[in-house]
Amino acid sequence: MTQSTHTTLQAAAARCGCDDDTLGRFARHLADLPHYQAARINPFAFAEAAGIGSETALDLFVHGAKLGLFDLEWGMICPLCGAITHSATALDRVAEDSLHCALCNRDAPSVLDDTIEVSFAYSPPGSTLDLHSDFAAYQHYYTSSSYPYRDQWRNYLELHTVADVSLQPGETATMALRVEAGQAYRLLCLDTHAGAALQVADDAATSANSGAIALTLADSGFSQSQVSLPVGDAALELTNQTDQPVWCRMLRIVMDDIKAILQAGPPQFGRRLTGKHLLNNQAFRDCFALNELAPDLKLKLRSLTLLFTDLKGSTALYDREGDLAAYRLVQDHFAALKQVVRDHSGAMIKTMGDAVMAAFANGNYGTAAAIAMMTAMRELSGGRGNHEVGLKVGLHAGPALAINAGQSLDYFGQTVNIAARVQGLADAGDICLTSALNDDDAVPALLAQAGYDGRAELARLKGVSA
Repeated sequence: MTQSTHTTLQAAAARCGCDDDTLGRFARHLADLPHYQAARINPFAFAEAAGIGSETALDLFVHGAKLGLFDLEWGMICPLCGAITHSATALDRVAEDSLHCALCNRDAPSVLDDTIEVSFAYSPPGSTLDLHSDFAAYQHYYTSSSYPYRDQWRNYLELHTVADVSLQPGETATMALRVEAGQAYRLLCLDTHAGAALQVADDAATSANSGAIALTLADSGFSQSQVSLPVGDAALELTNQTDQPVWCRMLRIVMDDIKAILQAGPPQFGRRLTGKHLLNNQAFRDCFALNELAPDLKLKLRSLTLLFTDLKGSTALYDREGDLAAYRLVQDHFAALKQVVRDHSGAMIKTMGDAVMAAFANGNYGTAAAIAMMTAMRELSGGRGNHEVGLKVGLHAGPALAINAGQSLDYFGQTVNIAARVQGLADAGDICLTSALNDDDAVPALLAQAGYDGRAELARLKGVSA
């Protein structure tokens, strides 16, 4: 590791309060990564291997990306085969509606919860990434690191690849192969996420397809989405019109082998950094300006936990203690709540008067944060005589849209409306949450452990239909 890299890591550590031992573990593991793994780092898998906290590692990666040490990449992941179908360096280039997997030849919804995955790329000075001489590294790079059947798919691809060819930019080469009757084939290029189906022609078509068939590969894909070849020896003349080296492979599709890989059921991905998790990371929001996003940005989330707070008695506080003292208390309360949100893997979305809107990837994080907020407010008001200001908290979870609000990334939808209304039901010192959170067994346990005597009530929320 160069001195420049080490200096940048020290600067990132200083920004997120990382201690020297953790930084040392981080730096040593980073230096030991093979190039193809360093090119797409799962920060949580990295943290586990390095023996450090996952959120600390994430903050180091985020601050390191801000300082130019890492490149941040948004990957669109096929939920069936784990392939990285597309990748983007900016959030507003993420597919809003659906993504297409060239390997599976199927569409999947684009959702920040699971099909959008974020990784960090590290390129040591003087290093080069060669993916076209080692298929294991090639397939590793183009598959989610948290996909459970990655080794099985690599074995499948190696077993059923009937021909392959590497092409430099502008190069033309011939792929020779033998086509068997009754078999299905697919031409793939993971470098550009392109695919084309191969149809096996009958005997009558054999004489009409005696020469090599010419195909070009552009950034948008192959020049033909379907190719017809005769049974027996055949040839494809491929031209690489992209500006990058590519590896094209002809794959035999064997459904029995595919079903055997997936016999345990739909893939259950391991821990990874989803788009939802990163958008609700306070360090990310602090480091990166989101107001340069496309003005019509709309990205879907299946489930998001939203927390709203407000201060009861703040108006009377201004009358009792004057504007300056009251203003200081409100600002101190904002700082305390922001720290709580950060400590519980959430993000402060915005403040509104004396109120706060925060977001969390799940209900456990949000509930634990609400409890910690109450503790923080008791400590804050304890040194101010008898003029305690009470905090009210409300939580709700559900689907939402991530939108460009002009100055920041905000959330929109009925889930937001309900969460705000639920906060309005709370009194000072109360945490009100909907059954969308309370149905999770861990949430009532968190509340009971903190001494909250929960009770269920029915309430009609203004502007929300039953």
